[in-house]
Amino acid sequence: MSDWIQLVTRDEEIPFFDPTFKKIFMLNTKTFRKVFLAFLDSFGEIGFKTSFYFKDERKIVFQVPKNNLLEGVAAFYQFLTPLKIPIFYDQQQIRTWKSSIRFERNRERLDWFQLDLVVSDEDLDVIRNAEMTDNFLLSSKGLILLSDEQKDVLRFMKRYTKFEGEKKETTSNGMSKFGLSLQRSRIFELFELKRLGIEGALTKEEEEFCQNIMTMENMPTYEVDKRYSEIARPYQLAGYNWLRFLYEHKFGACLADDMGLGKTLQTIMLLQTLKDSVDKILIICPVSILYNWKNELEKFSDLTWSIYYGDEREFKSDAKVILTSYGLMKKESFSTFAEENFDILIFDEVQHLKNIRSLGANAARQLKAKFRICLTGTPVENDLSEFYNIMDLCVPGVWGDLGLVKSASKNKNRLLARRTVKPFILRRTKDQVLKELPEKIENHVFLDFTHEEKEFYQQKLNSVRANMMGSGSKRYGEVLKSLLEMRQLCLWQKQPQLLSTKVDFLMENLEQLVTEGHKTLVFSQFTTYLDMIENKIKVAGWKMARIDGSQTIKKRTEQVELFQNGDAQIFLISLKAGGFGLNLTAASYIFLMDPWWNPAVERQAIDRAHRIGQENKLTVYRPIIKESIEEKVLVLQQSKRELFRDLMAEDDDDYFSGKLSMEDFQHLLS
Repeated sequence: MSDWIQLVTRDEEIPFFDPTFKKIFMLNTKTFRKVFLAFLDSFGEIGFKTSFYFKDERKIVFQVPKNNLLEGVAAFYQFLTPLKIPIFYDQQQIRTWKSSIRFERNRERLDWFQLDLVVSDEDLDVIRNAEMTDNFLLSSKGLILLSDEQKDVLRFMKRYTKFEGEKKETTSNGMSKFGLSLQRSRIFELFELKRLGIEGALTKEEEEFCQNIMTMENMPTYEVDKRYSEIARPYQLAGYNWLRFLYEHKFGACLADDMGLGKTLQTIMLLQTLKDSVDKILIICPVSILYNWKNELEKFSDLTWSIYYGDEREFKSDAKVILTSYGLMKKESFSTFAEENFDILIFDEVQHLKNIRSLGANAARQLKAKFRICLTGTPVENDLSEFYNIMDLCVPGVWGDLGLVKSASKNKNRLLARRTVKPFILRRTKDQVLKELPEKIENHVFLDFTHEEKEFYQQKLNSVRANMMGSGSKRYGEVLKSLLEMRQLCLWQKQPQLLSTKVDFLMENLEQLVTEGHKTLVFSQFTTYLDMIENKIKVAGWKMARIDGSQTIKKRTEQVELFQNGDAQIFLISLKAGGFGLNLTAASYIFLMDPWWNPAVERQAIDRAHRIGQENKLTVYRPIIKESIEEKVLVLQQSKRELFRDLMAEDDDDYFSGKLSMEDFQHLLS
């Protein structure tokens, strides 16, 4: 064996006799080395663990487990193809898939695609046997290798042939037909298949239309109300044109610009410009921003409006725009709203309907509208099903039957989903369009527990760990409760006197900031914690405002005005209550007192201040207790950023999955 290795390390030709052909062939040692190294790269060390050399036959045999063989053979094939060396599996030559699948178009209905999917028996065999996780399949004609793009084709084909297509005739030449009826909103799905090589679905004009909107090139410039010529920024005008383009073509839109970029204004620009051609517009939003919408409508349009909320609510027929809350929409979707036909339906902060199975999402689907707009800065927070849900709310039918949509958040699924609905979602970040926005500096400040706090925290942590280990797989709610306790101990402890390293840090900094005349936002998820901070501020005699979930809309509005007008220097805000629709540009400093494993929530808080109208440099502090669960939360944030980045722009990694798995729990309590 060593003689062979020495031989192939030299650049020579080795003669050998082939008994089948009864001829002598010459094997170049360079080629042999390439094959040898390709085998090593493709199958790794496992390929060499059980190898044999038969001296009489001058043959080397490598025994590889079947699973490893199938996983590595695709890479081995790629190495050997340029050398024109065939590979055989079960005496049959391994090959790649070259499909003959095509669409045949029937143009009877203009608002639907009536198609026949024409598939050969061999292609149907491939479609039925393919597993989307593998780059190979075993067919009746041997081992077939699949590229990533071919797996994308197969994802669609499995759905068409198994669920959506109606099997028609099987012709004598081994071809099958499946009748498909796809809504117009799925035109970009067909365009994606055209890119992947499946022809026949779209006309040349439809392909050009798709190309224009996919690249945002040649987008028409529409007339806009003159009042916006001086106040609208270029990217907002582009957003208006995009909304108008989708409106004219009767699709739907998800405007997902970064928070603070004026999604409300861009939407009002569309409504004002279409004022004479539409009669009824419904805007649904969280209760906390109902009056914000009313103020913006009065400021930027002359549209008549009515707020449908409260005990004495009335559905006014003379108002062009009706404003209501998600709670009321859910409650009255089968009564008040059931008989109404809206020209335009707008869901603001649509992530409130993110759960595809929720009553709110189901109620929203009952509403009848010609054109739908979803507004959100975070179109996905937890998993892929949220993205599917939100896009289906603004462009009904874009995925076909939602029951067939899988929520598995695999990388390939995300990228394919993103390409399929790219034309219907527009997202710009502050870094892309607001070059003049003042600097934002974010700081993690690591603090040490006092000796008493650390000892108390460690005792509790040991107790929680023992509890988890002793009871096996704990229920999700119980584990979450333990995590909540540990996070609270980082904020404050009662043993028996109140101890809080973080509050001490905050008060020390506030003293300096108040003296220097700066305005500060303080966020926490715990209202009890805000109560403690409020008591300290009152003792110090500083002016403050506060928002939490217990307050009415009127009270919240008063508190915001108190801060923005300069009558309060410190604003205490419950993280969830203050995450939507607030404009707090008077602030120069932000303290996020407790980290959350989904930074989308934190980002919403920061963007209350870092938005259009902000003139001050913004400094954000996140106090973190060292060697505690809070440090683990930071690691968890970093590890979960992929989902949002895969579905949105490549350079935007601010949001990701906030859903906790059991592995996450174990990491946090390790």
